[in-house]
Amino acid sequence: MKPLAALPALALAAALTGAPLPRPYTVEHYDVHLTPDLAAQRIGGEVTIRLRSQIDRLDAVELDTGSLEISSVLENQRAPYFEHNGGRLIVDLATPAHKQEVRTLTIRYMARAAKGLVFYPDQIYTSFFTHDWLPSNDRPDDRATLRLVIDPPPHAKVAASGRFDGTAWLVESPTPPFLFAFALGDFAESTAQADGVTLRTLGKANVSGPTAEVLRFFAERTGHAYPGASYTQVFTHGQVEQEAVGLTLLPESYGETLATHPEDLWLLAHELAHQWYAVGIQCKDWSDFWLNEGLATFMADAFLEHRYGKTRYQQEIQRSRTLYEAQVAQGKDRPLSYTDWQTSDQVGGAIPYHKGAWFLAELRRQLTDAVFWQGIRLYTKDNWNKPVVSNDFERSMDTAAHKDLSKLFARWVF
Repeated sequence: MKPLAALPALALAAALTGAPLPRPYTVEHYDVHLTPDLAAQRIGGEVTIRLRSQIDRLDAVELDTGSLEISSVLENQRAPYFEHNGGRLIVDLATPAHKQEVRTLTIRYMARAAKGLVFYPDQIYTSFFTHDWLPSNDRPDDRATLRLVIDPPPHAKVAASGRFDGTAWLVESPTPPFLFAFALGDFAESTAQADGVTLRTLGKANVSGPTAEVLRFFAERTGHAYPGASYTQVFTHGQVEQEAVGLTLLPESYGETLATHPEDLWLLAHELAHQWYAVGIQCKDWSDFWLNEGLATFMADAFLEHRYGKTRYQQEIQRSRTLYEAQVAQGKDRPLSYTDWQTSDQVGGAIPYHKGAWFLAELRRQLTDAVFWQGIRLYTKDNWNKPVVSNDFERSMDTAAHKDLSKLFARWVF
């Protein structure tokens, strides 16, 4: 079909220019209803997607679907032609959508165990790859709001991204889909309060005290309060480490580690830092993923310095340096701002985390503490609720330092 054949041309153009081009539409809202079946290890889902065309003639819509089984697609109660293969759903619109015209698609589907959707006999949770449980435009440059209704099994506790209004979980600021998440299961539950924020814990872990301390430290150093009324940490089976809006998923084995080694707070702090640098300030696309992971890694190191002293900080920074230098020795070094990617899998690894943290430590050393933390606060203030690129961070540091740092950023970032 002619409309569907036009899509590969976009992929070819992206391949020639580095990072993929944005899709020719933006999603504004996902309205999702999930019915989990623990016994059958599956989830029945229905999503209504409101999207807006960004081009003069939008003939078809491509969505990421991972390994989902698509049952039906409706556009205004009519069943359009669609193709589903290779982790993509392509829907041929009944009539072309003009620029800024809004369309709505309703998709019914079944989700089973996948990389981004994990099942145990008594738990289900998600991890990063939102397309494994929700048909979506699963790219950080497409930010949307979310309404998520989950019909949990009896006695199951539920946590999900955003604010619970008694019926649904709501993400009310446009957000990249990888920050949508949920967990449900037969968890122990506890709550505490810290500076007006409800700290909720699902699972066997006693973390409210250190979480409150980390939260206060980050608020002071960034100049911005925690961005929400609640923060939930879920300790699950398996090895998940995932941030989401107002939510972090962690391994229950880490909760057990904290019971015997309460000083092992790096992971707790790293994931909480993402509520500032991933949720509050979102990298524009995967090219500047280090602005999420490098900053979160460094902020965790800085908290350990605050809690345990300079030696602990130096140990963490040296660890990042060692891991980064191992990448260099293997010929895997690359700029922190990296545009030669096609999928999110190509932007992870040690570079954004550990080259990013080591660069920030060097920046702090060269600028002095006062100037560096002023730059962090300025970056946070000027870019809150905005998509960012590395130039935004450089601009804030230039302003704080009252000098041009372009040579330093050219060495490390670009």
